[in-house]
Amino acid sequence: MKQKTKLTALFFALLLCVPTFASCGGGETASVETAGEAVTETAAETEEETAYTADYLPDVKYDGYEYRLIAYEEYPAHMTEPSGDLVDDAIYTRNMLIAEKYDIKFVETRYPYTNYNDVNTLMTNAGRAQSDDFDLAKLVFRHAFAGVTSGYVPAASNMPVVDLTKPWYVQKMNEKMVVDGVAMLAYTAFDKNPGGASIIFNKDMLIDLGLEVPYQMVYDGTWTYDVMYSMAEAAILDVDGDGTMKEGDRFGFIAEWDNMTDLAYMGSGMALMDFTKTPPVLSQDEQLIDMFTEFVAHGSQNGFLFNTFKVYGQAESSRILGNQYFMQGGSLFMQRGSNTLTTLGDMEDDYGIVPFPKWTEDQDGYYVALDGSRIAVPLACSGDLERVCVIKEALAVESLNINHPAYYENTLTKRYVRDTESIDMLEIITNSNMIDFGAALWSDIVRAPWMNSIENNKTDFASAVAAKVKQSEKSVQDLMDIVADLKQQ
Repeated sequence: MKQKTKLTALFFALLLCVPTFASCGGGETASVETAGEAVTETAAETEEETAYTADYLPDVKYDGYEYRLIAYEEYPAHMTEPSGDLVDDAIYTRNMLIAEKYDIKFVETRYPYTNYNDVNTLMTNAGRAQSDDFDLAKLVFRHAFAGVTSGYVPAASNMPVVDLTKPWYVQKMNEKMVVDGVAMLAYTAFDKNPGGASIIFNKDMLIDLGLEVPYQMVYDGTWTYDVMYSMAEAAILDVDGDGTMKEGDRFGFIAEWDNMTDLAYMGSGMALMDFTKTPPVLSQDEQLIDMFTEFVAHGSQNGFLFNTFKVYGQAESSRILGNQYFMQGGSLFMQRGSNTLTTLGDMEDDYGIVPFPKWTEDQDGYYVALDGSRIAVPLACSGDLERVCVIKEALAVESLNINHPAYYENTLTKRYVRDTESIDMLEIITNSNMIDFGAALWSDIVRAPWMNSIENNKTDFASAVAAKVKQSEKSVQDLMDIVADLKQQ
């Protein structure tokens, strides 16, 4: 395994192998095909410069096999030609290297990102019919998990020729999806967009308030909720002095109220259902209750939270309007996915980005919630599951080698970040993603008790969770029966 220290040097070395064209493949069409056989000698040489290699994968050729991908128009998994765009060209470079190495042709069918139910229907119908309709489809988490429990998708533990311990797997997230020794699903660098859920702050405002820019605190491990909450409180300003905090005043935080709950427990590395126990149980940990109680106290404080759902309604437009309010200096902090940086280019004030804080300084690291990325899964009835998984693993390796550096370089060159520390922060965020497995699976049982109490400004968390214990035990037992069967495969 070879590893470089400079992401930008690595990416530009890779980019040298890509000729420049005026247009990008894929366009708005639903189906895209590529021959994949024309890879330059320079591209083949570039493969030797990559940082990571999966030496355990077989040295095999697949005789021009068409490898069928299901992806999204907004987040394509394949490009037919380079365009000069750093991110798109990285996708092209990655796939051409793999196509040449294994003698395959990538064929991609794309859906709009919001049509994830259509992709699930495609997977489910193929699974029920036991038909070999595609190789790899990107599904939302709950659909991928339903595929595993229905037998249409192999559990990650049961996929051939994969090594779940490698760095191209998102370890902090994946360890949360192990049930009684079985890895149900596993996110890779191919599945995860670099970056993730984050805290964006108005740097100029922070300095004007006499507060410390938190980068060094992140490095030192002292960036905690207590620090962030106190900073947010210091920023509150009733601009017109009428005693009512509203649009036009300055708030501590901008967020949707339900996403803000991530601040109460995801940053601690805790979960609402404890999968470290067999069978898993609903968590009623006192520290977890303390976190939510403190969140309610701060969230209900006048001027602390500009709740975009309350102000603008629960629609995608509320996020856009919230972003605009932040750009106008309406808040010190904003909780968003790091891809929001691409919308802030015209912001007059400087801004920065940091991961979700720790609950206490002695916490072992930073954790941030899953940011909605789709996960790529194969059909269990594939004509050659080993071939599917060999290419899947290769895509994961080269995504870490090529696509992640391209993302950071693109972020720098297009000025989505305004200081070099933010690149460090993005890497920390990328490497800190996790998932609350139980809350993602059974939101109405696991997540709803906490959410309902918060929405009603109550702190009756213990009794609210206790009321769901019996119902959760039935869901858990069904899961454990499935896991027992998977262990026999």
